[in-house]
Amino acid sequence: MKATTTLQKKQEERALHRAQLAPMRPEWIYRRQGWNSFAREDIVQPDLAAYPPLPTKKERLGDPRLAYHAHLKLVSHQSYDEVLLAAFRAVTVNGDRREGILDRVIDGMSGTGKSLLLRAIGRTVQRDIEDRTEDELGTQIPVVHILAPADTDSKINWVWEIACFLGLNPEPLNENDLLRWRSYPDLTAPVNYVLENALTRLLLVDDIQRVQPHQLAPVLHYFDYLRNRLGITTIFCGTGASDIVHEARAIADRHQVVVQRHLTRRGHRGTAQQDMPQEEQAHSLLPITWLDPIPFSTQDTETWVQVLAGYEKHLSLHNLTKHALSQHSKYLHSRTGGYFLALSQLICQAATLAILTGTENITRTELDAIHIGRGH
Repeated sequence: MKATTTLQKKQEERALHRAQLAPMRPEWIYRRQGWNSFAREDIVQPDLAAYPPLPTKKERLGDPRLAYHAHLKLVSHQSYDEVLLAAFRAVTVNGDRREGILDRVIDGMSGTGKSLLLRAIGRTVQRDIEDRTEDELGTQIPVVHILAPADTDSKINWVWEIACFLGLNPEPLNENDLLRWRSYPDLTAPVNYVLENALTRLLLVDDIQRVQPHQLAPVLHYFDYLRNRLGITTIFCGTGASDIVHEARAIADRHQVVVQRHLTRRGHRGTAQQDMPQEEQAHSLLPITWLDPIPFSTQDTETWVQVLAGYEKHLSLHNLTKHALSQHSKYLHSRTGGYFLALSQLICQAATLAILTGTENITRTELDAIHIGRGH
């Protein structure tokens, strides 16, 4: 029992470590090659001894540390780690099941780090599978990452997005082909064939807020097929994702009709959902991971300070003052509202400014100079 617990702890520590190693370069992560670069690239913090301060601004523009600080890096904290590990464990369990596989939903306010979490899960799952299977020929495709299609009138467009990731979509021959989406072929059969033979285990669907429930509903049964036939877990991610998936599932499964017939057989009267017994009310049955802004209150100041300390640890500046960020914890929370995207932009831009101006430090001067749409 002790050995099993120790092994599980090591696996979770490895999963958290890998989730934080996001790529330096912007890649087309909605294509297989770009995603693989994302999944396999490790970040090495620049050695300050190797990059001394440069005397002129023109020379500083070529400083490799600019690319490092421009990166939207994940900074670990307890609540984020908990949801990451919970999702990772669930996907791991799904990989060993023959039935009863559960998809998942990631929901929360815009700017809280939902997409970052989604990709961290995918990255961690892929590297774990690659380590265990030693796929030397590169034939496996453990994870597929797509965006919800902008034109969602039919199932074909969703399959097309998966086909684009896999590289199965035919190139348009002319401009008319490019404009006539509905003339594109249905690639369901080749997509299914590749997913099955490549042992795909996870489908990441981001920006689900781009679609309406009635647009998602027709494709849900196809995702059911991927889950039940091929063992692929789908994670839906986006602001309001839980409601969108919930309503789409009710439409796809004709929930109201089925429940009404069920109630009639059991002798219940009335059709309003609020009058139904609790167990009969429509719900998506999917576990939801909620991401909220990072708190900073009298009840919890530790989480916010922990995140700031994490950024301080990863900054690569020659004159960085001790506690350069955490000493401004209240100010930084008032500027960002605790939203991860705003905080990351503020700190990354301030670090870039510190290198370009030669101060090599982040103070209120650098922070006040950055505009991020909040706190001004």
